[in-house]
This record gives sequence, C-alpha cells and structure tokens, in this order.
Amino acid sequence: MQQLTQYKQTDLVQRSQEPASLASMTKKRMMSKYGITEQEWAVYDAEMSMGLLTLRTAFPTQSRNYNDREHDMLMALWLEIFVEIERGILNEAIVRFVTSDRKGFFPSPGQIVGIIEDIQAERKAQIEAERSRKHYEYLRQIQQRIDNGENCSTCRFCEKRMEKSILTKQTVENLYCQNPNSYKYEGEYGWGTAASIVCDFYEPKESSAD
Repeated sequence: MQQLTQYKQTDLVQRSQEPASLASMTKKRMMSKYGITEQEWAVYDAEMSMGLLTLRTAFPTQSRNYNDREHDMLMALWLEIFVEIERGILNEAIVRFVTSDRKGFFPSPGQIVGIIEDIQAERKAQIEAERSRKHYEYLRQIQQRIDNGENCSTCRFCEKRMEKSILTKQTVENLYCQNPNSYKYEGEYGWGTAASIVCDFYEPKESSAD
C-alpha cells in the first residue's frame, strides 16, 4: 500500500512537470525556428493565452473537460499554427467567431484561419482604397493648381522657344524645362513640356514681363 501511494505521488509529480516541460520545448523550438526574441515571445505568448482564454470562457462545457496536459498541448499547437500572424488579428478573429457562432462547438484552427484570411482581405482592401483616395486627392490638387495658373508656362524653370512644327510646318511656341531635378527636364532629347503640366519643382516667374 505504501509503495502504491509512493508510485501515485511520483506519477503526479511527473505529470505536473510535463506541461512546463512541453511549454519550454515549444518556446525553445519556435524562438529558434522563427528568430523570435524573448520580448517578442512574451508578447505573442500573452496574446495567444488571452485568445484561448476567450474561447475557454465562451465554450466552458467543452474546455472544462481538458486536463492540464491537454490545455498545454492546445496552447503549443495554436502557437505553432499562428506564430506568423500579425499581432491583433488572432484575437479579432476569435472574437468574430465567438460572436457569430451558432453551433456552440470549440473552433478548430482551420476555422480561425478562415476568419483571419477574411480580416486580412478586408484590411488590404481598406489600404488600397485609402491609397486610391490619396492619389485622386493629389491629382485634384494638381489640377487645381494648374487651373489657378501654376503650370509650366508660368514657371521660371521653363524656357519658351519659337519652333517650326514638324507636322503643320507652322511656327509655334514650345516650352522646355531647364530644371535637372524635374522629371520634365529637357535633357539631351529635347523633350518639350506643356502649359497643362506642373511638377513638384514649380516656382513662379519673378514678374509677368519675364
């Protein structure tokens, strides 16, 4: 009887040490594999713990049946799967699942991955929309400047020349940029510019007589 009691105590000690050992092994492997620092690991580990705690709170009937070993295995598995996910997205995906789920079953990692992909697609679309908005706003401001008279015909860097048109054989006035920093710089090709164009290096002429 004493030997049996001692065996049970030894077994309990060994089992109590397993989760810590598994967590330590998971941490060491992932830090080495992904080049994670101690500080990055601490943040990521805390976020993962919070996410799983949210799920365990939302699905108590299933999660309460897990023993310590199973909880630790679950943590290790999810850390491995979601290690490269941008911070904040995982918890957002978990909350979305909890609020939209109607079946009441603890989610598989694949279900959360699907929601993460939706979130990433939404964020990408938002970034593209914001980029387009800024671009169109830039073009609107440029057109406004041109309409207000800020264009190559009034820029001090642009030189006016009277030249014969190759097509019409008539003498016309052309503009040529003399600022080497401008993308409209004349250079060796003699490219002309136009009064309907303005660049980032625009500076008005000193007087209307120039």
